[in-house]
Amino acid sequence: MESTIRFTVLGKPEPQGSIRAFMLAGKPRLTSDNPKMKPWRQQVGMMALSSRPTQDIWAGKHEPVSVVYKFFLAPPVKLPKARTRPSVKPDVDKLVRSCTDSLTGILYVDDGQIVDVSAQKFYGLPARTEITVTKL
Repeated sequence: MESTIRFTVLGKPEPQGSIRAFMLAGKPRLTSDNPKMKPWRQQVGMMALSSRPTQDIWAGKHEPVSVVYKFFLAPPVKLPKARTRPSVKPDVDKLVRSCTDSLTGILYVDDGQIVDVSAQKFYGLPARTEITVTKL
């Protein structure tokens, strides 16, 4: 069986938003402050599903994995010449959280199985996220 899965998710990477809580009919409700996050996570999950070699979760329970994320963001219209990488929002850790949660239950049982993670942001078109997951 393959020890590495690589796939690309086209589209603007969306960060994991902060969670907002509110009361509705006397019951607490939780929602994300980024409405674009849910469709993005679904897209990441669908690409992961189509990339895994079997119907089962790819990395079994307690099997350690390493994940590499490369986020490519569209450059702004007026990009300062001194800025060669996107050192602005979205935060790389929020982009990672969004993708990591999307892969849970598809490529690995629990995101606690991730023992090594690397993430980088770049300017590039088309906007996309390149993901590599390796069993260790």
